[in-house]
Amino acid sequence: MKKWLAYAVLWLGSAVLAAGGAGLYGGYPEVFGIQFVTVEGWRMSVGLLPGETAGESPSVALSLDLVLAGGEIFSDGASGMGSSYYAGAGGTASLLRPNPEVNGHAMLGLQLYNSQVPSLGVFAELQLGQRFTFAPLGTNPYLGFRAGISLR
Repeated sequence: MKKWLAYAVLWLGSAVLAAGGAGLYGGYPEVFGIQFVTVEGWRMSVGLLPGETAGESPSVALSLDLVLAGGEIFSDGASGMGSSYYAGAGGTASLLRPNPEVNGHAMLGLQLYNSQVPSLGVFAELQLGQRFTFAPLGTNPYLGFRAGISLR
């Protein structure tokens, strides 16, 4: 068990270094997840979705997003506090469940940080799009929310 834990920590550490950033998040529909961000603006996420009915096992959601725009909202040099925004688009797939689904969404996020600790920030993000289900076949509006910490 210790050997597998050591491999997992090594893999996670090398993924963070290669990605340029990482983060942990919680929200809706994913309850908990981890994300990796590249310097080019691509973000890959893996999140845990709860079961839809009592007794149903949780499933995994995989997301790929691209940050298309972003900038600083404000920065206070005296306190070191600042905020920035980002906007983009992406998609999420959750196929390991009784009713598999994918969605396409736009996203808008806000990040707060302290310039004295530039590698750590907190963020909140809203996702709005269209959900496609396969069992039964159909579409519905999609609304998602994430909040968490980001490591750069």
